[in-house]
Amino acid sequence: MKVWLNLALTAALAWGTSACTVVTDPSSGSSSGGSSSTSFLDRQQQVAQFASVNLEPLRNDMAAGQGEYLDSLATLMEIDASQQAAFRALTRAKFTALFPSDQTTAAEMLTALNREMHSDPRFGQRLASN
Repeated sequence: MKVWLNLALTAALAWGTSACTVVTDPSSGSSSGGSSSTSFLDRQQQVAQFASVNLEPLRNDMAAGQGEYLDSLATLMEIDASQQAAFRALTRAKFTALFPSDQTTAAEMLTALNREMHSDPRFGQRLASN
């Protein structure tokens, strides 16, 4: 009986947490006078957190060269709307470099993505100015 109760509790917790969404929007903060740098993740941390939490859907979107997770990543990375189609195409074309194995981590994928974007003339100039 105790085993079944533990299984039911575990399933309920897993179901409850899967419905949660974390939103980190620096523009929605309060104006309490506190330092915003301690209240919000910086852009790079947001990208890393998003990629870590959504790695599998990102992998699928990058393989297809389209999708809401890939579009969200582009937005978090502050890719101009005029360059998002090129960004999606880059991730599809460089998919095997971004995900060389099934065990590729989010941090490894982001490092590879940064490297590929720096070497691409469509993005290299923008990245150099940031």
